Amino acid sequence: MASAASHHPEPQSPRTPQATQPAHLRLDGSALSDALDAIAGFVSEFEPGRYGGEDAARLVTWFTRAERLCAAGKTLAATRAAAANCHRTTGQRSAAHRLAGVTGESVGNAVELLRLGETLESHPGVDEAYRTGRLSPSGAKAVAGAVAVNPNSEGELLQVAEGDTLSRLRDRCLRARAEGRSKTDAAHVYEGIRAARHCRTWTDADGAFRLDARLTPDAGAAVLSSLSAGSDRAFRRARAAGIRESRDAYAADALVALVTGRGISVPDQTTSARRSREGGCGTGDGADDDAGPDCHVLEPKATVHLRVDLEALRRGSVGDGERCEIPGVGPVPIEVARDLMGDAITDLVITNGINVTTVCHLGRSIPAPLKTALIERDAICVVPGCDVAAGLEIDHWVVPFAAGGPASLENLARLCGHHHYLRTHKGFRLDGGPGNWRWRPPAAQKGPGGPSPGLAGSADRDFRSEVPELFGGE
Repeated sequence: MASAASHHPEPQSPRTPQATQPAHLRLDGSALSDALDAIAGFVSEFEPGRYGGEDAARLVTWFTRAERLCAAGKTLAATRAAAANCHRTTGQRSAAHRLAGVTGESVGNAVELLRLGETLESHPGVDEAYRTGRLSPSGAKAVAGAVAVNPNSEGELLQVAEGDTLSRLRDRCLRARAEGRSKTDAAHVYEGIRAARHCRTWTDADGAFRLDARLTPDAGAAVLSSLSAGSDRAFRRARAAGIRESRDAYAADALVALVTGRGISVPDQTTSARRSREGGCGTGDGADDDAGPDCHVLEPKATVHLRVDLEALRRGSVGDGERCEIPGVGPVPIEVARDLMGDAITDLVITNGINVTTVCHLGRSIPAPLKTALIERDAICVVPGCDVAAGLEIDHWVVPFAAGGPASLENLARLCGHHHYLRTHKGFRLDGGPGNWRWRPPAAQKGPGGPSPGLAGSADRDFRSEVPELFGGE
């Protein structure tokens, strides 16, 4: 431990003028050092096995609070050290290089942290939320970046930040940025992304081929949609053959098939299991270039979903509370949206342009307009806290299909495979509805409010009497 101390000497406690702060508010560094010693002592003697599950979960909450507070303190202190040019006294190339040397993280991460510290000075609301531990470093970076472009969004973003997952918070920040940009600024940002587009490849230490790409949102959406169509087809083929792999693996197969122009090879039903085991018929690894007489090639039909507010479309720019975006990808300029409208593979959802709630179908198949509206509304799994966007299943969440539940927007929701399984087979329940979804485990379902209509329940329930509005009743 002595060698570690020589590399990272303890900082000297800064001297705070006694007259400027009361004793109970004085931050002279010694109090912080004592707090760190207390944490270090606890962690060094910490035996997780002695704690129950609930107590361990409570400790995670406390450690997370400490981690956030320390991250905020580090950001503020590092920003001050950078402003004082402390890196020059040690001969470091930059403040970021000095910070990276202290933290052991990359210079890129250090640059982002210092940039965050500079931004906090101009946005006291974000600064206060970060100092009090309400924002994680990643959340603070996302909100600060959005507020820098759209200052009016600060209050709303901070209000939802604590309850949102990081993924959802970043989506909100992207929308806030789009709302804060003028038509000229939006075009400038888009052109900047296009000018910096790239596709880079390399071989990693294991000998695997790796790829990284940076594309405009509309180009990325087209690629993502094609990959999704191909991977879904590969997933269904593998499941029929009794093979289970991750969706990422199927997406990799779809990428190879699309780039090489071979399409997605689908085996006939009689040879599905054999060819899947042997690696032929659409494995995407080049081992079987000839699909064979009992395979046929299908090119995936990709569809890009575009959501735009009617007034924004007419005006030519996005205003407060309006959207022009590709779900799952992010905002796009109005001009790009107009270009996409002429593309036959684009599904368009215009707010106020069509009353999708009137679409109803009593069969299991989902009409195309209704499916498009459902995808736009439920871009990710509707269970609170779940950010899964790939491979979502459409669920009759109010009235089950087996009980005659209609295929209507009010009766349908998109769930990830995990939550769909829990709701269907393990007694979990979905309540609330769009904008107010609640996920209830079996133990939490008994209460004064009675059972939820979302229970995928028994065949003897009279759903037409319970929820007549779903069947066209009064």
